[in-house]
Amino acid sequence: MAAPNFDLIRGGQIAGAGDTRALFLKLYGGEVFASFAESNVFVDRHMVRTISNGKSAQFPSVGGKSAVYHTPGTMTTGQAGNLAETIVTVDDFIEASTAIAEIDLAMTHFDYRTPFTREDGKAIARLFDQNVARVGVQAALTTASRFAGTGDIYEAKTVGKIINAANSNTDVAVLKAAIVQMATNYDEKDIDEADRYLYLKPATYHLLAADSETISADYGSAGDIKALRIPQLHSFSLIKTNNLPTTNVNGTYGNKYNVDARNVVALAMKPWSVGTVKVRDMSVGMTGNDYKVTHNATLVVSRMLLGHGALRPEGAGVIRTAAPA
Repeated sequence: MAAPNFDLIRGGQIAGAGDTRALFLKLYGGEVFASFAESNVFVDRHMVRTISNGKSAQFPSVGGKSAVYHTPGTMTTGQAGNLAETIVTVDDFIEASTAIAEIDLAMTHFDYRTPFTREDGKAIARLFDQNVARVGVQAALTTASRFAGTGDIYEAKTVGKIINAANSNTDVAVLKAAIVQMATNYDEKDIDEADRYLYLKPATYHLLAADSETISADYGSAGDIKALRIPQLHSFSLIKTNNLPTTNVNGTYGNKYNVDARNVVALAMKPWSVGTVKVRDMSVGMTGNDYKVTHNATLVVSRMLLGHGALRPEGAGVIRTAAPA
């Protein structure tokens, strides 16, 4: 008697029919997207524009106006205004890829697949955040106004802000005083209080979180002492990130994101100070049977097509211990 055939449950099929790998790509992709969202802190806190095609996008900005008194009998003809634009170009694809051997085992056992999916998402989120943060520091270090020579009322205000505060990386009182200076700078530039963000390395964040005056409700804070969490300080929402540059960064894509960030302790940034142009959002692709046959593996590639650039430097500022030597 011949051995009976088994009715196999193929975990990758939809409704038990069709491609035995159909669900695996969707599951893998979903986990990559989730990991990217969990790891990324800048994507929702700066300006992102999606274009269907092209290599760049224009971001215009309008100068300031001064009101005048009208003299009876004279014609109102309109006032001249100043315009400027910033062009943000698209880079090459950023991607993370994984070649998974022993395909059935990899695709039908969640614990085997998850570390790869999470690391792919984290890798892209890390590079995304690093580049946006680098551009943020570039904007903060900008000393030339985009309205230079026009006589615009905003000319002196449309530059970044640098606050050098010795020991601000270790002395919480010095750091808080520097944050007050940064908030004052924003106020003097007529920058509204909504969506002001201050990005800090974990050690600096916890330096503030360990300070009783900073986190205690007795001093007007909404912080959580038990969790050492500070939602806001001097109008800034505090964001903890490992991707804040603190070195002299070189060798980036086309040197576009190079920046001397030595001694940087914190980056203040409004969403409109940095922009991203996105041509292709996150996508996940998987190789077919030919690759599987020749390599006994499946190659999965996660990628995005985008680029970053500084838009309005007046919305960015850095606190650092000293100017780089």
